[in-house]
Amino acid sequence: MAIDLLSAASDGVFALLDAAISPDVAEVATNPEQREPGDAGDRNVVMFGDIDSENVAGKGEQCERITIEIIVIYRGNQRSQLQSLMHLVRDALENAVPAIAGVTFQSIDFLGAASSPPATDGVTHAGIVTISLEAEPA
Repeated sequence: MAIDLLSAASDGVFALLDAAISPDVAEVATNPEQREPGDAGDRNVVMFGDIDSENVAGKGEQCERITIEIIVIYRGNQRSQLQSLMHLVRDALENAVPAIAGVTFQSIDFLGAASSPPATDGVTHAGIVTISLEAEPA
């Protein structure tokens, strides 16, 4: 019987991020609170985007490569601050190994990152950090 490696990986990566990023720096959230229209307050958010799973096991076995896009949102005037926050995400995850009972993980690999220019409001910047890891039942 197969186990849910996708949820285990996302829970494990979330726990690593939540432990590494201070709430004073950014909110690490699965579903961040919605902002009110016109709210101009600074609020940095780290959350998951797409999470994909690929089978890398032989017949009758279970091992998956899980790829996670981590979205980083920064509000402010310096794109470099977004990129610093993105580096904090990378630093928290690269080569780390999540700990979830019943699952064996390989270390996390950094696949890449991209940052965008500000949105039309001129102060909201977004970036994506992409990681992958392999997981199998323990």
